[in-house]
Amino acid sequence: MQQAQIELWVLETQAGSQQSFSALCHHFYPSAIGFAVKVAGDVNLAEDAVQEALLKLSRTIHKIQDPATINAWVFKLVRWQVLDLIKQQKHYQNIENIEVVAPISNDSDEVNANNSTDGFKALLAQIPLVEGQVLYLFYLQEFSITDIARILEVPIGTVKSRLFRARKMLKQQIEQEN
Repeated sequence: MQQAQIELWVLETQAGSQQSFSALCHHFYPSAIGFAVKVAGDVNLAEDAVQEALLKLSRTIHKIQDPATINAWVFKLVRWQVLDLIKQQKHYQNIENIEVVAPISNDSDEVNANNSTDGFKALLAQIPLVEGQVLYLFYLQEFSITDIARILEVPIGTVKSRLFRARKMLKQQIEQEN
């Protein structure tokens, strides 16, 4: 999907187009679910978080001054919503034992993806959450380091160091498998 089309949908949504908002939701849903699963480690919680984040987007999209920032905006909303839901669940269960699973996607392009992407996702599931988020956003969602810093609300240097550590962990895992 071209960024220009996404930005047009943002502008049309800000002008009141429900059809454009629906197109935005359909565009972001698969990748947002994958990211939320990586953060939450629970598919059901991830689905709830993405739905809540998209609802929040519908109420706050008018605040976006630069439509080019929509990608970071959506992923930041998803991240915060996942963290909020995890905090709410702490009252009901101990979440320390939740198993982290590989991200899923409903996107038809990913259904047809080659085995190397599936292998990467399997390796990604074994990486700790902090580094795994950065890898997921950088390699699978193709965000820039600057955008990742905005999404995670950390300095650019922190993103770079997490990416460095994550690559090192991936390399070690690959070497162990071979």
